[in-house]
Parts: sequence; structure tokens; C-alpha cells
Amino acid sequence: MNRASWLITDPKPADLLPPATRQGPARVLFVHGCELGFATTARNLQLCAAERPDIDAVHVHVPMRSWPRLLAATLPVPLAGLDQQPYRAILAMGLVLRGLFARHLDLDRFDVVHIMTQQKGHIVPGLKRRHPRVRFVINSDASSVAFRRAFDLRCPPWALEIPAERAILRAADLVACASRWVADGMVADDGVDPARIILHKPCAIRDPSMPVRRHDDVPPRGAPGAAPVRIAFVGNDWVRKGGPRLIRWHQELFADRAEVHVCSRTAPQDHTLRNVVWHGATPHAKLMTEILPICDLFVMPTTADTFLIAAQEAQAVGLPVLTSRLAGIPEVVRHGVSGFLCDPGDDNAFRHHLTALVTDAELRARMGRAALQHADRNLNGLIWHNHLLAQLVALADNRSCAYAPDGVDVRRDEVETANPRTQQESTSGAPRS
Repeated sequence: MNRASWLITDPKPADLLPPATRQGPARVLFVHGCELGFATTARNLQLCAAERPDIDAVHVHVPMRSWPRLLAATLPVPLAGLDQQPYRAILAMGLVLRGLFARHLDLDRFDVVHIMTQQKGHIVPGLKRRHPRVRFVINSDASSVAFRRAFDLRCPPWALEIPAERAILRAADLVACASRWVADGMVADDGVDPARIILHKPCAIRDPSMPVRRHDDVPPRGAPGAAPVRIAFVGNDWVRKGGPRLIRWHQELFADRAEVHVCSRTAPQDHTLRNVVWHGATPHAKLMTEILPICDLFVMPTTADTFLIAAQEAQAVGLPVLTSRLAGIPEVVRHGVSGFLCDPGDDNAFRHHLTALVTDAELRARMGRAALQHADRNLNGLIWHNHLLAQLVALADNRSCAYAPDGVDVRRDEVETANPRTQQESTSGAPRS
């Protein structure tokens, strides 16, 4: 059940806190982010927690207010990393949460505190010393070291966010990682004990009433005289998500037999282009019920993403996906099965696979069916969010935690035959004390 939910900037609701002594359900405090995908994950966790009688949940949503945003801002003059912007962001959120816990929340009324992400966990090591009974969980979509390596960003030796993050992660009783890419990096780069790691993929929850692209009873598109193949693009960060590249490929190769549907708030709309439909800022419900189900494939040649919820949602509707091989994305899209992955800057590879998907209706249908199956089995938001909640209860009960949900394939790609830890293994062979 959910006891309360409020923005940190709002007055604290009356009778907010759970009882001083646990009387049944695990008392869990969720400290949520309000940015982009983190806000979606927060809503989904709150939705799932409401249905669980084993959780007594309080949700605090922490937006970036003006003064911490100013403290964390990038300096107008480049200083080759000397401005310590990532560390200043960690420090800013730590100061915000320090005030929250000091003025409004008695942490001893909770069994578990779940914080998303480690950038908000600056005060966790100190809180653990003051509240030794409380268990702290950090939820992470990437560490600084892994992120810099994945996107070829220089990591100067004076980067203060690296030791700060490592102190936070090592102080946590449990680290919930958004992908195997995150989890493996935590162990290799940051020295996190594998016994304190679980997976929590931040997949969207699909409304079962929403339409699905079945590919079975739809006449082939793209042939001469037939309706054009419909390509979906979703992304407000138009350049980073690869929108201009997709439009260029489309106009050069398929403007006469394919139609691109662009859902983007920032895309510059050029209505002189052939067979491009500009939807502008698109409400999520419209995207899932009206646009994706009428499309034939989803394309996003992104240059900087770590998980790509949009690709998960496209597969949940039954669309094959063409996107970049980056970070945790190979765990979202099965290369050669539910779509294709290309190196981010390899235009030739993107054009090759895009040509295959546009011209081969049978390939689209086969991959679309595989995408739907993969999404239902391995990227199901209800399964993943309830898995996390179940591990928080286990932590509160001093029981072992499961690495991943039973029956979910957590391989990083199709050729991997074994995981470093299977979902049957627990995060600890012995109860926690």
C-alpha cells in the first residue's frame, strides 16, 4: 500500500510516517527523481506498490529546485573538467536530502530507504552510521566510470564524482542496477560486492487494452502501388537521438515507399520533405494507442543512451527496432532477433539494416513477432517493478534477495550461454544481520 506521496517542495502531508514499530508490512521510503525516465519509473513503482499488502510505502519526489540547479550547472567557460560539475550535482542533491531528512523524516520509522539514483546518495554513508538498523538501497542507471567509457568521455584523475560515487555504492546495503551493463561495471570499476547487486530494469508498464501490431493480417507495405512502410521515431532530444540522420537516410533511399512518423517536441518541422509526418510533442497515450500500432518498425540511431525505454515500448507494441549498440541497449533489443543494433556512428550499417527492414515484409513480420515475445517475457514492467519491491521486502525481513525475476532472460546478447550469476542465485548465501 502507499501511505503518502508528495513533492519535497510541497508541505508535508499530515500523519505521513509509518508507525514507530513495524506492525506487519515492510516500511519503505522511496526517494524519487523527477527527471525524464526517472519520473516514469517513480510512477510505475508507486503504481505497483499500491497493490502490495507487504509494503507500507512513503514516496518523496525530489525535483531540482533553483538553488541546487544553480550549484550543479555547467560553467559557461569550459575548464577541461576542472569545474567538477558531476560532483557538484552530487553535492547539491545531498544538501537537498540532508534538509529533507533533518526536518521532515524520522528514518528510524522505516526499514528500507530506496534512493534513485546514486547522485542523490551523498549522505548515505553518514545516514548508515546514524541509523544502523535501516537498510539503504541505491538504484542506478549508470556509474560515472562506465558512462564515460561507453561514450568515449575523458575521465580526468581529479574527477571528484568517482570517489564520491564509490563511497555511496559501497555504503548501500543493496544496489539495484538498470541492466547487466550497469551491474558488471559496478563490480569491475567501483568495487561493489556482487552479493549486494540485483537487477531492476526500468521498463514501462504497458496497458493490456492498448493495441498491438500483430503483423499477421496486414498486407505487405512498401511494394510498388502498396501503402508505404511506416517508420516511427520518438525522441525530444532530436539531434542526440539521431533524428536528422534518419531523415537524411529516408529522403535519400525510401522517400517514395516509406513514411517517417516523427514524435519529437524539438524537431524542426520541414513540410517540404516527402512522406514525413510531424507529430510534434506527443502525449504518451497517443503514442502508444494511435501512432506506434500503425507503424511497421521503430528507428532511433541514438548516440548517447544507456537503456532506451522507447525501444522497449516499441517492441511491446510489436515493432522491430533498429538502434545503436550502446551501454545496456543490447539487453533491450536482441540483435538479429527483435531488431538490429549498429555501432552509433556507422551510417553504412544503419542504411543496410534499414533497407532490409523497409524492403522485406517477411523480415519485419518475423522480427515484430519476436519483439513482442521478447517484450512480454523479458521487458515486462510489471514483472521488473514487482521484482524490485519484493527484494526490498526481503531486505527488510533480513532474507536473501534474488538477482532477477524467475524465468526472465537477462543475457546481454543472444550468443551468451551463461550469466555470471543466474536468477536462481541470491545476493547472499546467509541472512543479513
